[in-house]
Amino acid sequence: MNARFHSRQRELSAALQTLRVLVKEVGGNYLASLQADIARVDRTLVDAAPSPKRMAELRRMIIAIEGLDLKPHKGRRRDLKALDKLIGRLTKAVEEW
Repeated sequence: MNARFHSRQRELSAALQTLRVLVKEVGGNYLASLQADIARVDRTLVDAAPSPKRMAELRRMIIAIEGLDLKPHKGRRRDLKALDKLIGRLTKAVEEW
């Protein structure tokens, strides 16, 4: 029984190491995707022609960004969710420009 338990411990430890690598890879790709979305929004803003509607949208976007309540040092999933949601809203807003 003891030998089987230790065997399972080693098996789980190896699986956890694999999981760590996957978390790092998926997390890195996820963050790169968010950064690319931000860059696309920025490029769209640079190329956009001014209009009263866009001025109002720009103000709403600034307020939304400034309204973020994040604690980056804590590494919370809810902060990532808030960033993802906001970046999605910004992307959707400029897609129609």
